[in-house]
Amino acid sequence: MNKRRFFYSLPIILLLIVVTAGWFTTDYLGNKARQEIIGESQASLLTLSIHIFSSLHYFEGAVKSLAGSPWIVPVLLSKGERDIEQANSVLDRYNSALNASVSYLMDANGMTMASSNRNDPDSFVGNSYHFRPYFQKASEGRPYRYFALGTVSGKRGFYASYPVQNRSGKVLGVVTIKKDLDEMETFFSKYPFCFLISPEGIIFLSSSPAMVLKSLWPLDKSVQGKLITSQQFGNKPFESVMKKEIADGTEVAFEGSDYFVSRKVIDSDGWSILLLTPMDRIRNYKLIGILATVSVCGLIIFFLSVIYLTDRSREAIRQSEESKRLLLHAAGDGIFGIDTTGQVTFVNPAARRMLGFSEEDMLGQGVHNLIHHSHKDGSNYPLVDCPMYDSYTKAAHRNVTDEVLWRKDGSNFLVEYSSTPIIEDGKNMGAVVTFKDITDRKRMEEEILALSITDQLTGLHNRRGFLSLAAQQLKLAERNKSGMLLFFADLDGLKWINDTLGHEEGDQALIEAATVFKETFRTSDIIARLGGDEYAALAVNITEENSEIFTARLQSLTDTRNNQENRRYRLSISVGCSCYDPEHPCSIEELMASADRLMYEHKQKKKSLLLQGASLQAGFNDL
Repeated sequence: MNKRRFFYSLPIILLLIVVTAGWFTTDYLGNKARQEIIGESQASLLTLSIHIFSSLHYFEGAVKSLAGSPWIVPVLLSKGERDIEQANSVLDRYNSALNASVSYLMDANGMTMASSNRNDPDSFVGNSYHFRPYFQKASEGRPYRYFALGTVSGKRGFYASYPVQNRSGKVLGVVTIKKDLDEMETFFSKYPFCFLISPEGIIFLSSSPAMVLKSLWPLDKSVQGKLITSQQFGNKPFESVMKKEIADGTEVAFEGSDYFVSRKVIDSDGWSILLLTPMDRIRNYKLIGILATVSVCGLIIFFLSVIYLTDRSREAIRQSEESKRLLLHAAGDGIFGIDTTGQVTFVNPAARRMLGFSEEDMLGQGVHNLIHHSHKDGSNYPLVDCPMYDSYTKAAHRNVTDEVLWRKDGSNFLVEYSSTPIIEDGKNMGAVVTFKDITDRKRMEEEILALSITDQLTGLHNRRGFLSLAAQQLKLAERNKSGMLLFFADLDGLKWINDTLGHEEGDQALIEAATVFKETFRTSDIIARLGGDEYAALAVNITEENSEIFTARLQSLTDTRNNQENRRYRLSISVGCSCYDPEHPCSIEELMASADRLMYEHKQKKKSLLLQGASLQAGFNDL
């Protein structure tokens, strides 16, 4: 009787166990899906933040350099036509190099004195923008960034402004560069719902065009009235998209689906990027857990039926244990267990495959000395500093996002791991470590960074990359008391080549000029195409006396190319050189402004010589 009762109760007990295990497994899969969503959304948000912040920082650096141009201050002092003409030339060059919408200069009252759009029907010249915050803040003596609709164009734009000051620090005016943001918005299109929002919640950029200039959440009447009065985002009421403000790390229902909210503030004014990531994966993962549980329950019922009919209970138990082992070992992440002495007690196949050890190599060995003994650079990693040590000795849960584990062959690889203590009856029994190889993810992040600082046409550094590397070299030169030379160059006649021979030939001229620069300077020097037809090179650990060596080599290499047969155009490069004196340090922007001025003088001298040569030739023909 007891035996029959046991056989009747055994299926119920096992099914309860499987259902309970399935419950926890389903919950685990749901949490795993949630963590994947969080990780992916945070990575996407980081990529978006880097892209937008670097783009904005790029324009802020440019407007600072523009404010320091020697052709800007004279306009505000004399307001003479000659000075205005020179200032317009500088604004044109910066606007073209930056691919900006418009660059303009205002006096201390906000009146536009010079502008790159002076010849357009909607010219800014003669208009006052004293009411704009970017003018008001910059006129107080500090740089300012501002997002708004253009009062004339009605286009969404980013305004970077910087005060123009005399030597005593008095603000004489404000220079501003505006960049239309339609192109930047295309970067959002790969995501279903991605927004750049103002501190008040106004959607300025969006992957969904229909939501632009709506409010992401309801606005207080006073806030809405203030925004309408300012006309920063137009003069119409802002329709709200959601019922209340949403915060980073929360979940929200939107348009019939659930989304995970990732929100990151990108500047001190409170502008932020908000990304809604679909959470369908959680439902799918849980469905897998439910189906697996149902499947296992079906298998158990089947096997128990066989046991009941054939009395093969031992085989059924063996098969059940084998199923559990396969389930445990099927995990894609590396997993191993550690006891309270730091010795490995269990290691799954994924971990052995990634680490290159056999199970016999790892079991019973101290985990720290085996796979976690050194930092990335090979330096010693003290045991007491190890997060795993905290888990199996202090029962502390640790998550590490960027560290290395060492393989059997002596190589290492980047991992993200979680170290979780094992607690039984309130006592620490060791820890379980789960890790994944993040080498490919890190490589992708580095590739994205490399693309952001490289000029696609020439393979040289772009302006952003040049300014970043030059700033580092400036610090080294100041610390080591070493000199540097900054060469600012302009490819002459590019417009003629583009207009006469075509843009493909113009691109070839830019590439050819880049090749000449790479052959002229050393591998330790920093060479860049700043944009358009402008180049720069920073020669490190060198003094002013050596500048003629570089200019002579540049001219010689240029002449060699021009002497080649069947050329369709003549390569001509105007160059200006400024010297960094460690005894009298200055900023990279000041070096560039000085070299730019000398380059312009060189270009003017070449034009003058060409005109004189043409005049002499005409006189000779008259004879």
